[in-house]
Amino acid sequence: MLRTRVLTGLVLACAALFALFFLPTFAIAGIAAVIGFLAGLEWVNLRSQIPGAAFRRGYALLLAMGVLLLWVLFENSAFAVALVATLWAGLLAWVGASVIRKTRPSLSPGSLLGFFTVTPALGLIPYLHGQPNQGALLLLTVLVVVWVGDIGAYLGGRSFGRSRLAPLISPGKTWEGAVAGFMLAVSTGAAIFWLFALPFHPGMIFGTLALVAVAAILADLFESILKRTSGKKDSGTLLPGHGGVLDRLDSLLGAIPVFSGLSLLF
Repeated sequence: MLRTRVLTGLVLACAALFALFFLPTFAIAGIAAVIGFLAGLEWVNLRSQIPGAAFRRGYALLLAMGVLLLWVLFENSAFAVALVATLWAGLLAWVGASVIRKTRPSLSPGSLLGFFTVTPALGLIPYLHGQPNQGALLLLTVLVVVWVGDIGAYLGGRSFGRSRLAPLISPGKTWEGAVAGFMLAVSTGAAIFWLFALPFHPGMIFGTLALVAVAAILADLFESILKRTSGKKDSGTLLPGHGGVLDRLDSLLGAIPVFSGLSLLF
């Protein structure tokens, strides 16, 4: 299982890096729309009563179109980017409050919730990539922060995990793993800024990376809430060893909007 998970992760990472540095932004937008379509199919499957095939395809197509439309909107409106970041920050604060209070939150994966949580993050992917000041590196940074944080949390949890982070939401996650993932994510993200000499204030960068790393952890828990409410372990089976597309997007759904909103301050 672990070997399959690692191999799938490596393939996905190599494909993402190739697209990041060798494809134009409009192609990135097309890929994000395809991912939105697949995520839409899985989102419908999280519902307690799964509708017919026509609704599933229609909803998935709606999400794909929404990704492209929001990309165009973000390109022309910094306010829209800031609004999405603010809304996601509020949602993640709700998740964080549930963790602190040690409560069992419940949230049904309705159609509107799926549209307003999945499409903004995917629409922001080509938005970040197309930024005139090192857009590809900005997108690389947020991707690496999420990937490395996930790896660090897994390894840290297996090696040192004792205290459950959110036992009523995701029993497998620990505070030790979260801290390990957080530290590795922030340091790796900062290394990218240093290696490529990106012209940003160090204090602002460390603050941004810290907030994004926390957002990634809480976004992961957000999807866990949805799956636990739906009685599902994984969102799908498309990716061997990882589950579905939504299972790989979970942390990115919150991290990308938060990073994009904070990048307006750079």
